Amino acid sequence: MWPDNETADDLLGFRVHAELIRSVVTDPKQLPVTMGLFADWGGGKSSLMKILERDLDPETWPEGSSERTEREKIACLYFNGWLFEGYDDAKSAILTAILLSLGENKRFGPKVRGKVAALLKSVNWMRVARLGFKHVAVPAIAAYATGGASVVPGLLGSAAGAFGLPWWGKKGGEAEGKHEEDKADKDAKGGEWEDLIKKDDSHASPMDVRTFREKFGELLKECRIDSLVILIDDLDRCSPERIIENLEAIKLFLNVHNTAFVIGADPRIVRHAIDWRYSQDGGGVDFDKTTREGLVNDYLEKLIQVPYRLPRLSPAEIESYMTLLFCYSLLPDDLNSACRTACDKYREGNRYGAFGFGAVRDALKKEPPATLADALAFCASSAPLITEGLKGNPRQVKRFLNAFHLRRKLAEIAKLSNVKDAVLVKLMILEYSEEKLFMQLFGWQAAQNGQPEELRHLEAQARGSEEKGKEAPKEVDPRWATSFAQRWLQMEPPLAPVDLRDYFWVARDRLESTLANVSMVPPIVRRAFEGLLTESTALIGPAIRSVKEFKDAELAALFGLIEQHVKRQPSERSGFNALRQLVEAGINGAGATFSNVLVSNPLDVMPAAVGMDVMTLATKKPETAPALQPAIDRLMKSDTKIGKAAQTAKKPGK
Repeated sequence: MWPDNETADDLLGFRVHAELIRSVVTDPKQLPVTMGLFADWGGGKSSLMKILERDLDPETWPEGSSERTEREKIACLYFNGWLFEGYDDAKSAILTAILLSLGENKRFGPKVRGKVAALLKSVNWMRVARLGFKHVAVPAIAAYATGGASVVPGLLGSAAGAFGLPWWGKKGGEAEGKHEEDKADKDAKGGEWEDLIKKDDSHASPMDVRTFREKFGELLKECRIDSLVILIDDLDRCSPERIIENLEAIKLFLNVHNTAFVIGADPRIVRHAIDWRYSQDGGGVDFDKTTREGLVNDYLEKLIQVPYRLPRLSPAEIESYMTLLFCYSLLPDDLNSACRTACDKYREGNRYGAFGFGAVRDALKKEPPATLADALAFCASSAPLITEGLKGNPRQVKRFLNAFHLRRKLAEIAKLSNVKDAVLVKLMILEYSEEKLFMQLFGWQAAQNGQPEELRHLEAQARGSEEKGKEAPKEVDPRWATSFAQRWLQMEPPLAPVDLRDYFWVARDRLESTLANVSMVPPIVRRAFEGLLTESTALIGPAIRSVKEFKDAELAALFGLIEQHVKRQPSERSGFNALRQLVEAGINGAGATFSNVLVSNPLDVMPAAVGMDVMTLATKKPETAPALQPAIDRLMKSDTKIGKAAQTAKKPGK
């Protein structure tokens, strides 16, 4: 089993990307610069940032080395934007966090602690203005803004947490730590900064943007920092408002000479946030679609000077990644380290090959232990399948392997000797990627002693070996005809000859929720889901535009969320409205999903208006009628309110 955390250990071969980014953010001719590190959810952005952070730390390199010398005048700060979600003013929080991190830097901090305290005082004034304390006496505001009792717990606490500093705890000043001495150290450090802010005798007032930039630039110059590199991670997990506040802080206040920002995000979520910003709910006006798209493009291009998208991992790269994961799990530290070093060298000489069994044997200078040898054989055979099913996503791969490990162990304990890895992997890929098809396959095999005729037909058809004149089985979900399903059916090994009962037995714990603990909903899907359920047209529009860019797996995840919402709250219209709007927007599969929720849930509690919506869709968008027909058939026979509404809507003249 492997933890699902980002790591500075380069298991993905991302050092080449880290070196490329470092060459840009430390080049004085390129500064100031903002880079966009773009990838899908789980694509390795956070791990790459951790690799870059460690690479830019002088203490990573030996004393006297040229690498250490080059990095002595570089300051690298790691900022987790999501930790400020829910904070009252993310803009002042990121300014505070960066200032505090500089003030605590052991190389640069002692030179500039006084200047940091003065700037923190001005940030406090900005925060007071942001909160709008209209009925508070001026002396009270001044005390607050110049370092009153609440400033360190409320403002500095969250900022420090976002940078992972060893002192300060959660929002609200709540101390956290494993040991009492840690808490005492945090209290002492927090009090130290509070005292510094109180003692600062500079004029306390909110600075304008130009003045703040000047003061911040002077601070960096006094530090003698050649390059201040700020890594902004998890921005795409924030709400649109927080995303915009962080981007504005970067652009307006912090983008001064010698600074470089690396923003890790799914670019679609950033675009969604900008789109929201120009909507009425975001404080803009109701621009038409073309104008809004132009504004989004302009905003993003002005903010991100250098976009860089991480590529998906290839089957060979996935095999190497899986190999290193198993080496980490099954070898002692010294041998695991030897394999890691060997893999780094292997990648330098061969970017297209896989670091597999032979390479591990050479690194160990002996045959791998039997358990590792078996694991490496599994990696070689399953990597193409896993890459295809999981789209080369490293987070998905790790979580998939954890689930596979549990299934395999259960089969061993239950003495199911016929369970083969390749078959189990293939079934889990379908389970992970197409839950509906997996559940239909489960039903088929349960009714036919583990060897369904429908699967035999589908595989033969996909492989071009279907017998002529053979009648196709009825009630086959149309999603079996999608490109993914066809590729899955063509994957080795064929499953038609296999008794699938044991494989579904080990999956019994998942047959209701289907990999709920393995599959996570990407943030872009969650954001669209939340937008679709609102009543605000300003949020619904951006949500639908983002859905139009979804890949098949993301659409499936979105439909799954909406179906769950309807199942849990069938009397609310919001879930039905979301599906109706997706059908109206021409989203592939939305009609079939709308029909499915009406067929598979009780009609007596559904809003009557939904019946009229279905009939209106079928009339105004005739191309949706076939997908909606199962629901229409049910409504026409129903004596419920929704059924009567649909029947009334179908009458001539209605």
